[in-house]
Amino acid sequence: MEKGRAAVFVTADVRIDGVLYPIVADLIKIMQDLGFKYQERIIWKKPEGYIRISRRSGVLIQHPYPLYFYPDNIYEDIVIFKKQGNFTPRNKEESKIDITKFQREKWYSNVWEITNVLPNNKLSKFTAPFPEDLARRIITLYSYVGDVVLDPFTGTGTTLKVAREMGRNAVGYEIDLELKDVIKERIPVSTLFGEEKVQFLEREDAKRLSPNMRAKINEKLENKKVS
Repeated sequence: MEKGRAAVFVTADVRIDGVLYPIVADLIKIMQDLGFKYQERIIWKKPEGYIRISRRSGVLIQHPYPLYFYPDNIYEDIVIFKKQGNFTPRNKEESKIDITKFQREKWYSNVWEITNVLPNNKLSKFTAPFPEDLARRIITLYSYVGDVVLDPFTGTGTTLKVAREMGRNAVGYEIDLELKDVIKERIPVSTLFGEEKVQFLEREDAKRLSPNMRAKINEKLENKKVS
């Protein structure tokens, strides 16, 4: 990674079996220990009526007493780090940001209101993809045309797709073989502008995670029934 470049994470704290894990705090500590500068933290706010959001607040409705309050989570963190040092911008004019759009859509705020991918979207059955608008905004603000955009958690390929559309080179890693065909469908080799070099490499340690995840979920449900 070149000096002065940005590493952007879209993440959130995670609650597992009633225990809340401080993913964001741990991430900041890890990146700082690696020598990165903690640059910014932006809140990605989702619509309050969004179906995907867990209704944890329903606990208080069933038990209307103190200490039964669990808020609905309607946001994720966008955490930005920069590698120490300076860099020389490339393709400055081609990468110029549309100031009118910047102001109209309130990119200047540290709270971004962007609708997530709806549950009825065909991609949502595979994973929890984030919207192309979010990827496009991040790529616009933190990279130049011709840069390489790396996504180590490719999922359904949203970041790679948007990066190519925006004139960036893209590299992605995904451990789940279940998503291979989905990614290939979203990132075709041929484009309106001719043939581009697209390679799909499969490593020996790739896995089909969906069946394993279903088995673990069923095992947890069975254990709850027994207890």
